[in-house]
Amino acid sequence: MALNLRNIHLAVGILGLALFVLQGQYMARVLVVPELPDMPRMFYRTAHLYLMLASALNIAAGAWLPAAVGRLQALCSALLLAAPPLLLWSFFYESTAGAEYRNIASYALYMVFGAAVLLALQALWRRRQ
Repeated sequence: MALNLRNIHLAVGILGLALFVLQGQYMARVLVVPELPDMPRMFYRTAHLYLMLASALNIAAGAWLPAAVGRLQALCSALLLAAPPLLLWSFFYESTAGAEYRNIASYALYMVFGAAVLLALQALWRRRQ
């Protein structure tokens, strides 16, 4: 089986969802997140859900991405593929620091947003032509 963007997106998405489940167990059993004060609990839970979002979007990209992609789609793929590792990093390093601003998570979410906007604009442009 050829290694193409669709397969890479599916692999990253499935791995990300598996890590999401493991991360939930880690939060419940090791960190005991439900017993944390409000602010740290919120940081952990949002970082946890962001990983699920980015992983689900990679699965969607793997299912719907055309076999031949152009430059814009390749850029969007790169943005989507980079998001889950960044969000995983953010979970372990930014959530524990208790920082009010989570730069790594912000960058990852901007990348996901940017990919979605670019793909939406491309779809609208194609329908208009």
